[in-house]
Amino acid sequence: MMIKPQKRSNSLFSLLLFLIHQGMTILILMWTKNSCSGAIKNYVDLQYTVLYRRRCNIIGICLLLIFLLSISHITYSNVLDNEYNSFSNKRTLSQIKEPEENIINQRNVQVREKDGILQSDEQEIIELFDKNDIDEKIDYTHCASYYKQASMNIGHGIYAIKLKSGEIIGYSKTRPKSKNILKYDPFIGLFLMSGAVDSKYSYEIADIDEYALSRELASVGIRGANAGRFQSHQSGFLKYAQFSVPTQKNGVISNICYKIYGLSVGEHGFIEKKYIDRFLSQERPYYGDIGVRFEVLDEESATFGVQFADPFFPNNPFKRGDVLISINDIAPRNWADLELLVADLPLNETVRIKIRRGEDIKQVTVKVGKRYGGMLLADSFLERFNFHVSNDFVVERVPSRGPFSKLRKGDRILFVNNVDMRQFKPKNTAERNALFQELFTRIQGNQVDFLEQKMLEQEQKDFTKKANVDILEQFQSKGSTQDRKNSFYRKMSENMDKFINGEMSVARGGIPTLNNQTENRDLHSFSGDGILRDSGTQSMRTIYDMYDYDANRDITPPKKERIRDYEELVEYGGQMNFLIDRQGFQFRVPLE
Repeated sequence: MMIKPQKRSNSLFSLLLFLIHQGMTILILMWTKNSCSGAIKNYVDLQYTVLYRRRCNIIGICLLLIFLLSISHITYSNVLDNEYNSFSNKRTLSQIKEPEENIINQRNVQVREKDGILQSDEQEIIELFDKNDIDEKIDYTHCASYYKQASMNIGHGIYAIKLKSGEIIGYSKTRPKSKNILKYDPFIGLFLMSGAVDSKYSYEIADIDEYALSRELASVGIRGANAGRFQSHQSGFLKYAQFSVPTQKNGVISNICYKIYGLSVGEHGFIEKKYIDRFLSQERPYYGDIGVRFEVLDEESATFGVQFADPFFPNNPFKRGDVLISINDIAPRNWADLELLVADLPLNETVRIKIRRGEDIKQVTVKVGKRYGGMLLADSFLERFNFHVSNDFVVERVPSRGPFSKLRKGDRILFVNNVDMRQFKPKNTAERNALFQELFTRIQGNQVDFLEQKMLEQEQKDFTKKANVDILEQFQSKGSTQDRKNSFYRKMSENMDKFINGEMSVARGGIPTLNNQTENRDLHSFSGDGILRDSGTQSMRTIYDMYDYDANRDITPPKKERIRDYEELVEYGGQMNFLIDRQGFQFRVPLE
């Protein structure tokens, strides 16, 4: 568009020179005609007449051409002025290529940084924060070249980038096979490595700012750069921030080459700065655990419930259906808040957790543990024991100590409590882990119910014991009359006769002992006229304890009474048993 005006200007200049030349010729002839005489004057006069007429015709034609060219030139100038005015406030540095063509050029473009501005041998890349047009386009080819100089290949298609702080970081779902790995987080896949990038170039990572929210950015990696826009923030350890175009593993989300907003992980995702900072700040990867895996019940109201509960977590008070209210009086606002809140709980700290169970509001205390599974790792609640089982429930690895140390490699698990494992056929490891989580969550729920029932019974026993001790103290006091004593013991004796047919020997100041006992006796019928009722108990030993007013006497129940039968175990889930097959022999292994 700028070449044509130049040609027209040259033609017009030549025409003006021609007209000047012709005009000078006519002036010379006019002077000669006036100055000379005779034959010369007649000759000049003849030439002047011919030339004058010819020149007038030529001049007329030329003037017409000049008029037409002037109109054309003015019209074209107006078009150029309009185009210039339309772009005067929207200067375009260069047009970005289509995504499929926007790759690293074959030529090696050298990029350098000077006074905070990136320069190259091709053109200068200017920071665009002062631009008002959100449709500003940038040629990100230079950012792709910058990435090549600020990253390093550690093998197997895995790259790491260098930060301005000096760290070299990358992402991989499995630990890279490199001796230079200093730290690897198996939960989220970030790694830190030693070594040096053979370049002075590095990245400055920043939080998502106003520029990133409103302007065009680029997904940059070893395969080039694609322009796109920020879509959404990271909302969990594995719920990555989203970009409008596909991202490359260990690529970056960039605006002016050296400034980035995250480390990309493939598909459309990238890891934001706060998650990278958390990884870099820890000496070893750590995630707190309170014995549950939550699920979102209502995202809008930030309501979270217990989906799975770990029965192996010490003193776990949770069961499925519990709704979280707060942790240490902090109510999480969203899923990301909840994940970070639990993950950052200090190890072995006792935390207060408020939950809603049915219609009741409960506050429980939990001692924080360390998480062993989840996110990118398998999560079956068995990871803490280093205990591995195949998809057909054959033991593959056992720990040297702990509850699973009684099992042996090659044992086949047939039953877990009363659940027949042979009915399940998981297709892969994920299905097997989900099956274990579901099974263990139900066992954990039974354990919570069992413990709550035991606590309720104990509270009733304590209340009854206290009431009976008060009554006995009244009869043993000096103010009690003999008639009152006789009346009480007479009623007790009558009830005992109805309940027991056998001999009883009573030592003075001692405890009655039972010699014979008949079947189908109802302990609740022995009520002591309603005074000594002990609801829910089926043991004469408990009655003896109730009447034992000697506080110095320590009674230890027989060992056989402290062993729970398997039927009770199945009913209440107080413990866990594995029925296994070991080389054709089947036997039960209790987990203590």
